[in-house]
Amino acid sequence: MITPELKAIQLFKYLNKGELEKVISQCKEKRVPKDTLLFKEGSVSDDVYLIAEGRVEVFLTRGDVIVLLAELGPSSFFGEMALLTERTRSASVKTITDCRFYVMTKARFKSIIKKEPTIGVKLLLALSEILSQRIAMTNRNLETYFLISKAIVDNEEFRRLYILAHKGESAPSSNG
Repeated sequence: MITPELKAIQLFKYLNKGELEKVISQCKEKRVPKDTLLFKEGSVSDDVYLIAEGRVEVFLTRGDVIVLLAELGPSSFFGEMALLTERTRSASVKTITDCRFYVMTKARFKSIIKKEPTIGVKLLLALSEILSQRIAMTNRNLETYFLISKAIVDNEEFRRLYILAHKGESAPSSNG
């Protein structure tokens, strides 16, 4: 049965009811409790997760620092690069509420594209549009970080403080 939350998933925006039913029949429904790590950056997997209910956070871990990339909720999806490439996961994903997903493997995605080219084109068009939006957002974020970094580097007071703070780290000890 096609529910409103299924129709709302961005990846399905060009599909009619019959096409959507064919795609959903290739997915497994999965319920996951809050605070569950779905996968880690660098892990191998070929599933895309379509969010029917709940929220997740997408993040990177760099040493002790966690970099939050996105918070995603109903009608969104993640793991889509696994459908398109052979690369490992580029980020980690954790549930921040109880969630309900529809999960599709790369093999089932490829099967849909092969058996139902019209559906495949519609899915790939929606996926291309969403990935383009994500790239545009990343570009805006990079521009912001670049401008902040440049402002810090160009600030003479900041440079002096940085040099003073790090002066003792590289200088040999005089207590010889």
